[in-house]
Amino acid sequence: MAEPLKYMYNDVFLDSYTDTLRQVLPDLDTTSFRMLFRTPEWDALELKQRLRFLEEATDQVLPSDFKKKIKALGQIIDIARKKGAGDQNFLYIFLADIITRHGLEHPEFSFPAIEMMTAFTSFEFAGRPFFIKHPDKMMAQMLVWAQHPNPNVRRYASEGCRPRLPWGQQLKMFVDDPTPIIPVLEILKDDPSEYVRKSVANNLNDISKDHPQLVLSLIENWLTHASDRTTKLLRQAARTLLKKGNTKALSLFGNHDHVTFEASDITIQPSSLHIGEDLIFEANLSSTHPEDALFRLEYFIYYVKSNGLLSKKIFKISDTQLAPGQSRTIFKKHRFADLTTRKHFPGFHKISLVVNGKEGKTTDFKLKLSPDE
Repeated sequence: MAEPLKYMYNDVFLDSYTDTLRQVLPDLDTTSFRMLFRTPEWDALELKQRLRFLEEATDQVLPSDFKKKIKALGQIIDIARKKGAGDQNFLYIFLADIITRHGLEHPEFSFPAIEMMTAFTSFEFAGRPFFIKHPDKMMAQMLVWAQHPNPNVRRYASEGCRPRLPWGQQLKMFVDDPTPIIPVLEILKDDPSEYVRKSVANNLNDISKDHPQLVLSLIENWLTHASDRTTKLLRQAARTLLKKGNTKALSLFGNHDHVTFEASDITIQPSSLHIGEDLIFEANLSSTHPEDALFRLEYFIYYVKSNGLLSKKIFKISDTQLAPGQSRTIFKKHRFADLTTRKHFPGFHKISLVVNGKEGKTTDFKLKLSPDE
């Protein structure tokens, strides 16, 4: 099992970080600062609590004047880079919150600081309060950052204004009306950096959950003169709509709902398995369409929840092109191991094949806790 992320902030990091602060702040009492992290209380802190602790401890030793504080943060970043810290690292994300803590009332100083910080570490979570307090100013700045030479800053122009950023504060005004975001995404939709384009796809996917017709219209318009990389971006942007079997989304990417086919029921092996084991399933797809046709192949797992009810989740298999009369055998393995994002419960589950958004017959199988059950 992987070591919890909180242990990134170990003695090696803390010694190095204390030395970095000493170089920026020659009068720093390094012994007292280091002792802050040699307590049972620190040892008991989880990741988010450690991040907050590091932010507050750093903030307390930095100059009280905001402009001097920003200058010191820049010096910390420079030294960290010289010591080998890469850009877009997670390790120094706690520095971003210092800008938010003091800079909400001073956007004229904060915006250059945000640009500096997001080139080094993530600012997407720390930046949410700026959108809430200064939505117009932030979106105007995003248009500027969308054309920045640094891809990390361009990515922030998209990632920072995502309406439903995972683990981030929701931007309710953009959930209700995402139109201010669209000009930024328009600039970035064919960005040379895949890192940036992936963020644009994620932003559009967020928007599609509340405004599917807006996103479908954008995709249809942008596909008209899209490069291969933009087409890939738009397919990623439509993933939630495609998973839901939205006929318009399927049609835009060639998976037309009028395409005819025959699909066998899924056969599974074994019919009873234990948590941690693999389910192997197989099915056959034959095209009965008079022309070459594209098929989007997926499958549903109906998971048993803790209350005994079923909750289904869709998984992608592939997109496959078939000629008239051509067949394909679908063979897939699905692991039922517990993850941090999913816990499995015993009981009768179901599985089904989905072709171009159309679900076939479900097949039951039993998931058990242990070999003795």
